[in-house]
Amino acid sequence: MKSLKPLFFLTGIIMVLWVIPGCLGNCGKIRLASGDHNATIQDLKENWENYDILYAGLATNTPSAIMFGPRADGKRLIGKKWMPVTDRPVVEEIIEWLNAYANFPPTLYEILSPENVFFGYIYTSPTEQIVVKQIDPETLEVENIPLPPIDYGPGGGRP
Repeated sequence: MKSLKPLFFLTGIIMVLWVIPGCLGNCGKIRLASGDHNATIQDLKENWENYDILYAGLATNTPSAIMFGPRADGKRLIGKKWMPVTDRPVVEEIIEWLNAYANFPPTLYEILSPENVFFGYIYTSPTEQIVVKQIDPETLEVENIPLPPIDYGPGGGRP
């Protein structure tokens, strides 16, 4: 039985080395908005018509994030539970509600492909990792972003 242990160990290493590159190869990235694409949330709000806009959350008054993908570049940002936004008042409402999370202030991030190609922006207060997957060279999928925890104050909301 001792002679099988090295075989199992070697098989395990080969499986890990085979699986890990597949997981890492198609993941996009986020980073703080800076450099060539140094926009502010105010810039995005004022020029909202230049973007395909999606939000995550239960409703426009309980958002967890808002995402802006430039319309002119042919790239797409998608998400399974993300809802489209087509009106400026709705964009303003979502941003206003995101800014209202006093204990979880939102931050503007750039969304990049695995090759560091710019795809757009996301404005959120991440309490967990933001997962971005490359679907094809022109499409990134951003997974749903959960709402920040609710601050019930002292006692944790219990009677």
